Amino acid sequence: MTLEAVDRIELPRINKGITLRGAFGTVFRRLVCPDLGKDCRACLLGENCPYRHVFSPVVPSDAGRLRLNRDIPRPFVIKPPLDQGATYRQGSRLCFDLVVVGRAQEYLPYFIVTFEELGRQGIGAGRGRYRMNKLEALGSKGQWSGVYDADDRMVRPPDGSLTIEELVGSGIKETGNIGIEFLTPVLLKENGRWVKPDFGVLMKRLRDRVNALSYFYCGESMDMDFRAFGERAEAVRTVEDGLQWAEENRYARHRGLKHVLKGYVGEVGFEGEIVPFAPLLRLGEFLHVGKATAFGQGWYVLKT
Repeated sequence: MTLEAVDRIELPRINKGITLRGAFGTVFRRLVCPDLGKDCRACLLGENCPYRHVFSPVVPSDAGRLRLNRDIPRPFVIKPPLDQGATYRQGSRLCFDLVVVGRAQEYLPYFIVTFEELGRQGIGAGRGRYRMNKLEALGSKGQWSGVYDADDRMVRPPDGSLTIEELVGSGIKETGNIGIEFLTPVLLKENGRWVKPDFGVLMKRLRDRVNALSYFYCGESMDMDFRAFGERAEAVRTVEDGLQWAEENRYARHRGLKHVLKGYVGEVGFEGEIVPFAPLLRLGEFLHVGKATAFGQGWYVLKT
């Protein structure tokens, strides 16, 4: 997605996904919600509400083993700009990626309308306005195609779909070593505690995230022995640790709450039987892992 600044725009220096996700959700609800004062769980529209499906999903009563989930992952990820500039002057461009999962793709027109309206209302400190310039989709063979252009305001289907084979097939070499660089803070929980991302906890949380996204938004759960998968992942060793702790503050204006987004950034190296985990590792580059992924947290790239 490419935005062009109409006014001076001020955004956070570190993770601009915090502002993009917060403003996106606020405007989305204002556009579609018939009663802003009502809790989403009490709304008569239920699953027919686009906002509820995208931002406030509820675990179905027939969800089987996954009905125990207290929270469903949101079906989108904002991959924020990584530059550390805080100011976008008039005419400059702000570009970022938006990953939309499964059935949530049906709501893409809502996403476009929301970002257009957000541009008219303004974003960041001072409410700087922008023009939504264009939206492109990554399709078959890794080619980008135009989905939306501000000149004609038409929404077009992408030229083909990127297959799962293409997505994960740019493989990890047959080697026992791999590096992972966390571009935005990652926060993972194991046995009720926040922990460093060793390979075992990283792969178990990534496994659980992909399985939940697949089940709730694509209608199919992963077919694997979850315990055996976790045991194999725990056998992979950490051989290089360049991780550092980082914290970022977020203020939710509509709730009057201040949130601290924290986690580890930097590079970590692993050694062991890596290749069987390649598909999930590649998916994780798109889907992120850990807490606050919709804000852009838990974004990593593989160093093969």
